[in-house]
Amino acid sequence: MKQILIPFGTDSARDVPIEAASQLAHRHNGQITGIFYPRLPDPVIVDPMSGGVVSYDGLDEEIEAQKNSAGDLIRQRATACNPRIGDKQLIVDMTSLSNWRQVGEICRVYDISIIGRSNENPHWQTLFEMALFEGGRPVLVVPPSWSGKFGETVGIAWNHSTETARVLALSMPIIRMAKKVIVIEVDGWVHAGPDGKALQRYLEANEVEVEIKKGAPSGNAGERVLEVASSCGVDFLVKGAFTQSRLTQMIFGGATRAILDQAQIPVIFAH
Repeated sequence: MKQILIPFGTDSARDVPIEAASQLAHRHNGQITGIFYPRLPDPVIVDPMSGGVVSYDGLDEEIEAQKNSAGDLIRQRATACNPRIGDKQLIVDMTSLSNWRQVGEICRVYDISIIGRSNENPHWQTLFEMALFEGGRPVLVVPPSWSGKFGETVGIAWNHSTETARVLALSMPIIRMAKKVIVIEVDGWVHAGPDGKALQRYLEANEVEVEIKKGAPSGNAGERVLEVASSCGVDFLVKGAFTQSRLTQMIFGGATRAILDQAQIPVIFAH
């Protein structure tokens, strides 16, 4: 976890979880890049009676104003956070992205991207999905108002799936440094594949001691995972994302959606 990305814009500079990035950077001797994404303001429609002409007058000035305010805020927050982010640990890139749809692409050359779940900014979910599906790297989602340490007690939400195996592999630097690792299974929430005991053997062969905890069947496995994690003192959860399709989860719900919406601890996802 040497290269850590925190995408931000004027809509998220106050919410981006820079303290979580700071913890990762100090723990893994890494570097943080805060990368600015401009979001185009709503266009003005001129002369709609003739079919409408889109006016972007003043767009350059608007984007420059966004850059100045958001960049200054990120630097201030980096200085104030605990542990403090030094000048050599932080790069603030204000020019590489021309629009926020490029966030997913730039994630491909970072070990991890960090997104803040927000009650105020509805665009956080779009950022998350762009990073998850376009980036091919893990995405750490941090809940609003979260503070404290994470990674001392790691939970792995194990449903035997390919997606979980992928995020497990990508999260090994964090898992290896944990004081305690717990594999969480939920009865009935399984796919074809190795069970929790097989995962335990794998991790122990990699010098990671593991406990297995099982939850009772539940209408929503994600909610049960969170209950078990809370009862075990888990402060960081590893979760494969969208084993079911996003459409299915939107209509019927699913474990990923429940954990995204309800987790009170940082959760790392990969697809």
